[in-house]
Amino acid sequence: MRDLRPPLPRQIHKSVLVLLAAVLLLAACATQLKPHPQPESFALPPDPAAVEWEPLRSNLPTNEVTSWFDIQAVGPDALRWRLALMDTATSSLDAQYFIWRDDAVGSLLLERLLRAADRGVRVRLLLDDSFLAGEDPVLMAVDAHRNVEVRIFNPFQVRADNMLVRYIENLNDNARINHRMHNKLLIADSQVAVVGGRNIAEEYFGFNRNRNFRDFDVMTTGEVIPQITNSFDSYWNSDWAFPVAIVDHSKGSQEELNRLRGELRANAAILDDWVKSAAAGPRNWASQWAALAPTMLPGKATIHQDDPDIADDAPPKQAAGQVLSMFGETRADVVSISAYLIPPDDVLHTINDLSQRDVQIRALTNSLASNNHVAAHTAYRHRRKQLLEAGVELHELRPHAPERTRFEAPGFTAEHIGLHAKILVLDKRFVFVGTLNADPRSIVLNTEVSLMIDSPELAEAILTAFSTDFTPQNSWRVVLGENGKLTWHSSDAVLDQQPAGSIWRRVGDFFIGLLPIDEQM
Repeated sequence: MRDLRPPLPRQIHKSVLVLLAAVLLLAACATQLKPHPQPESFALPPDPAAVEWEPLRSNLPTNEVTSWFDIQAVGPDALRWRLALMDTATSSLDAQYFIWRDDAVGSLLLERLLRAADRGVRVRLLLDDSFLAGEDPVLMAVDAHRNVEVRIFNPFQVRADNMLVRYIENLNDNARINHRMHNKLLIADSQVAVVGGRNIAEEYFGFNRNRNFRDFDVMTTGEVIPQITNSFDSYWNSDWAFPVAIVDHSKGSQEELNRLRGELRANAAILDDWVKSAAAGPRNWASQWAALAPTMLPGKATIHQDDPDIADDAPPKQAAGQVLSMFGETRADVVSISAYLIPPDDVLHTINDLSQRDVQIRALTNSLASNNHVAAHTAYRHRRKQLLEAGVELHELRPHAPERTRFEAPGFTAEHIGLHAKILVLDKRFVFVGTLNADPRSIVLNTEVSLMIDSPELAEAILTAFSTDFTPQNSWRVVLGENGKLTWHSSDAVLDQQPAGSIWRRVGDFFIGLLPIDEQM
């Protein structure tokens, strides 16, 4: 079809070309950022006499030496318990995240983090730089608090406020900046931690009206906590964790911090009604901890993490290697819940081997209609038939699944839902929970962290929590016919082409499929 838009004036064409040339020249001339050691700090030791945590410690089911877990499959509940951690902390809060947005949820949590710092709690905040374009002034204002230190992992050297321009300006250092820190941890007083898939933004907790995610975390206490604090410390003290003021080395001011507090309060006010109804305002949470403790599930846990000191000749693939090793030893059944399911060839070989040993494999992932990244879906589509040929029982999430009412906040029903959880359950006993997707980006490119938990009780609870997600009301079962054709089966229809949500997503999926970028997904 002929383009009916008027042509741009010639001088605009020229200016765009000049600007692009200038940006590319700057990228070529820019120096590459090198790792640089910073002053080290480490997790503060837990205070066994801290009365704030006594209601949790004294009400656990037994006194055996183990770890204890609470599953957080419902977004608003997961937000509420993060607020409880921040309110209860007396000595330290350590937070490590891939994304922390300045929306209502991000503002509420940052506001509560600053309240903890006001009480004298030491706060260490470590963020990946992928989505921080234009946020340096905010982070410097937070860093101005006397009890808060902010670091940025693997930062862009040239820091334009526009994300696209930032990537262009750092093209000469693309191999480095392609390695992102996907880890997500929140640790209070070296006593209680949250590990899982949620970033800090509205959609991960069920408070977004455009798209919400089906996501998952575990909150844990007990013997695994020192491993989790050591994981945080290894990244915090990495030579790739830089102070927030990495360019001009200036420092945020108290005036800027005060102004930020006002902005946070205005943003977080959207959630005031929910905070009131959920009894999630700043408070003493002793009775809530006492009620939670007897319901926590026991397990022996080990943390698997990637090496933070990334390099091209030593990619961050340690966590995935440990997970895949145990995956290959599965004896009876596998349940995989992964937002992005793009198994490399060696994983496909393992799946085939397991199938030949009569291991039952069920997988839940996103459909094209529910996926927030069309390119990731395209890479999955290229492997979908191979998964089915290997005997995988494959389910794709429906974007309007009625199950959504369980994990969205009242009054915040989104137009679509998507899957963001990362869970692997082996033989109804071993559980992997963390940030690791079954895709090349998680396996090789990004750094990840995951808990391996030996707990039949936790495995059963997770399988129960997600059992309805596999039903025809909430997901399509993908079936490979004898003629090699795929069909999608739900409670109300059988489709002979993949559900896309819109023609534009279908078109995008087609054209992206022509590009050789699967290994970057």
